[in-house]
Amino acid sequence: MNIIKEACVGSFSEAKKACQLGADRIELCDNLKEGGTTPSLGTIKMAKEALNVPIFTIIRPRGGDFVFSEEEVKIMEEDIEICKSLGVEGVVIGALTSDNNIDEDIISRLVNKAKGLRITFHMAFDYIENKKAALDRLVDLGIHRVLTKGGLKNAIHNLNTLKELNQYAGDRIIILAGGGINQYNYMDIVKKTGVKEVHGTKIVGDL
Repeated sequence: MNIIKEACVGSFSEAKKACQLGADRIELCDNLKEGGTTPSLGTIKMAKEALNVPIFTIIRPRGGDFVFSEEEVKIMEEDIEICKSLGVEGVVIGALTSDNNIDEDIISRLVNKAKGLRITFHMAFDYIENKKAALDRLVDLGIHRVLTKGGLKNAIHNLNTLKELNQYAGDRIIILAGGGINQYNYMDIVKKTGVKEVHGTKIVGDL
């Protein structure tokens, strides 16, 4: 079974080490203690030039919640344009309404900017109550994968939900399991949920 291991990193040096340890893809971030924000232009450029695995850049202008102002949406649109110009393979986005549903207007705008890239909806998804309905909407909006713990606790506590979501997603959208997943437990989670992609800061070891 070919399992894709996506390493979530907070710097270029971590990205480089993750590749050396066998990561199949990099989610490139800054400020991981804030849940990840958009890394610098130089970091993205260096990662693309030096590393030989797909680079997915998080597009998030700040930490905190996922309810964004018009100015913040424009910043995210600019950052997506920059990422496209640097040749990254994908972007990681997410936006919610104040009642924790997908902000479809914002996501539509960001997806439109990201045409030609692979698009992941990040763990903002875990705050949504009706996750199956949300998956349907994300498919319609043009999202390719969803990064999820299956709920607000770590993935290990939500194995049944992850399994259900993966089965419900089918071939329409990829479920990328994350949240407390590491090099030691990822295969057990894969076996119990059926996911084929896993994500974490320690998915290939300590960085």
